Amino acid sequence: MSVDKIILRAVLTTLASIAILFLFMLTALVCVYPQTMMKLTYDLGMEDASIWFAEISYDRSHEINYIAHAAEVAIGQHDYEKIDSCGERLIKDEAFDDFCAIKNAKGPQNAELTYEQYVYGQVCIAKYERARVTEAVERAFALVGDNAFPKNNAVVAVLITALQHKDADTVNLIKVEMKNMQVRAEYEAYFNAILALTESQ
Repeated sequence: MSVDKIILRAVLTTLASIAILFLFMLTALVCVYPQTMMKLTYDLGMEDASIWFAEISYDRSHEINYIAHAAEVAIGQHDYEKIDSCGERLIKDEAFDDFCAIKNAKGPQNAELTYEQYVYGQVCIAKYERARVTEAVERAFALVGDNAFPKNNAVVAVLITALQHKDADTVNLIKVEMKNMQVRAEYEAYFNAILALTESQ
């Protein structure tokens, strides 16, 4: 065997070993450290992969920040299916209220749109955009709370989306539901302003 062939074989063997080692390390990261892969893929602009790793991390640890990451990345991608699924999981997490309080405290301060209302609105918009209109409206009103109507709530989010789509049927559905509501005095001015929007169609 010639010297050239020996050298070529050695080079190919080395490259193959490196490739196998790299594949092994990547598999280990995927299986053992999905949270690391979540951050790495996000930094590389691989948002879909980042969402997937975030969901795996949440399934294993039940730490709310992972499913929040998945939902927030999905919102940035306008991935309505993932916004819906990950957002609902985020909302239903028992630590959601505390997580929202931390998010709101960290700012930027925006009394007009709290973190929870942002998430509620995005989840309901996602349902609407997936042609699950009735579910979107029902979920939005359920998330508003009893006799409450906070600013920029999920009902408002769906209404604005429906108005943008010139969807008179959905606007009318929201109007009917709002007229059946009774809100506390502190919410009346804002409630009436939003109700007036439904009358403009």
